[in-house]
Amino acid sequence: MEILSMCRSSKSIQDFLVWHSVVWSTSVFKNLPFFRYPSVSCEILTSDVTQINDALGEDESLLRRLYGFLQSGGILNPLLASFFSKVMGILINRKTDQIVAFLRKKDDFVNLLLHHIGTSAIMDLLLRLLTCVEQSQLRQDVFNWLNEEKIVQRLIGMIHSSKDDNQHSNASQSLCDIIRLSREQMIQIQDSPEPDQLLATLEKGVCVGRSCQERSVGSQVLPQSGW
Repeated sequence: MEILSMCRSSKSIQDFLVWHSVVWSTSVFKNLPFFRYPSVSCEILTSDVTQINDALGEDESLLRRLYGFLQSGGILNPLLASFFSKVMGILINRKTDQIVAFLRKKDDFVNLLLHHIGTSAIMDLLLRLLTCVEQSQLRQDVFNWLNEEKIVQRLIGMIHSSKDDNQHSNASQSLCDIIRLSREQMIQIQDSPEPDQLLATLEKGVCVGRSCQERSVGSQVLPQSGW
């Protein structure tokens, strides 16, 4: 789209877009298709323009507005969730320190992540958090934080007959991703003095035993997941 190429090349357009007085006007957009402007907004915010990344990633009030989507009650709209996940992904990658610090301050973040794990875009957000942090020590800190939040045990708990099929599938896939990413990280940083806490938790007999127990009581037959 023309606006995206202009966004990347025009300093004046960038200045306009990061100006805080640029707000949603219901009188202008009320007759336009509902998802058109969220889609365009997402493309602009993820166009990887440094000025836009800085304006969003360094302004906690804007981050709180963005984060508010995850706090929405009820089931998330899958398309809007994909826009949210994509924006969070570019911020995790480009403004890593700020976003990780922001998320760690949110006591409800992991709870919300797991609550909405049946929405594939939110499962993707967890994967982005595990993969888009490039600095090795900060990535290890993220793994340790998620381990302290007992995300492995809680994902295993999602593989239960009381949960729906999407939660089963995405929780199982998330656990497989954690195993794969943890092993890849071990290969990449073999000299690290600190073990991967997520993988260590998964490999504990108590988690393996609980996983088998959850599967045995579930009414759904789960696909093979490489455990």
